[in-house]
Amino acid sequence: ESTRVLAIAEGLLIYLDPDDAGSLARDLSSAGVKWWLIDLASPRLLKMMTKQWGKTLAKGNAPFRFAPPEGTAFFATFGWIEKRFFSLWDESRRLQREMRGAWLWALLSRVMSEKRREEGRRVSGVVLLEKL
Repeated sequence: ESTRVLAIAEGLLIYLDPDDAGSLARDLSSAGVKWWLIDLASPRLLKMMTKQWGKTLAKGNAPFRFAPPEGTAFFATFGWIEKRFFSLWDESRRLQREMRGAWLWALLSRVMSEKRREEGRRVSGVVLLEKL
């Protein structure tokens, strides 16, 4: 009966198909959850991770499935808006825990358009969604 509920779904959505992710979004919204904290992958990241780990995940019947092309806008039809996006790229730099070869991506980003840099920042992130 509370109106100030936070649901956390870390490491879950990527394994759901879009219909199931939508059902979960709808259910949480109708259950009175105010905020929802998720991690979200982009289609580009999903493709890279599937290439690297796809066979192993398929053996365990746990393939990656969810990386909406529209990003956090996917959740709008279920009553959610993006309140805050935390780029895992930015956070890894802030914490000095960058992936191997990050220096090259950082260098290349200097010659990219602002739009491409923003796309790169949003490849993977942690998102705070808020119920409309």
